[in-house]
Amino acid sequence: MNTPWHLIRTSLIAAGLVSAGCAVSQTETDAGAPLARQVAQSAHCGLTAPGALHINSRAEVARLEALPGRSLSLQALRTIDYQREHIVLASIGQKPTGGFGVTLAGSELVDDTLELTVRVTEPAPGTLVTQALTTPCAVIAVTASGWREVRITRAQNNR
Repeated sequence: MNTPWHLIRTSLIAAGLVSAGCAVSQTETDAGAPLARQVAQSAHCGLTAPGALHINSRAEVARLEALPGRSLSLQALRTIDYQREHIVLASIGQKPTGGFGVTLAGSELVDDTLELTVRVTEPAPGTLVTQALTTPCAVIAVTASGWREVRITRAQNNR
């Protein structure tokens, strides 16, 4: 069968453009385990700035004990097998009242970045809340391998 060269060339160019724009993405490990799972959450993690804290050993868990204002139980973090999983504390920083919270909404591995999506809850206007500084966070166990950096984003429309 004689296929005109310009059709083959056009098909190869189109295929190249499609594959060049696609990132390698997965939502579970090669063994079928979830990339991330929420282990705990707390209104008082002690992390005053928004962001993530990556913990990859039991020795780093011990350093958390020194965080001022922390009432997060570290027991669940001590039971993690750090050869298989690490911990990421996803924090929204210090808040002026109670009623704030953070939960894991999803995870995806895109190229070498582990993308965690979190859902943030806030007290509705006029809601009675505790008048105390809080430092809400989610404690997330993540796969220990296959990524180089963690990116945390808030769920779109928080749903």
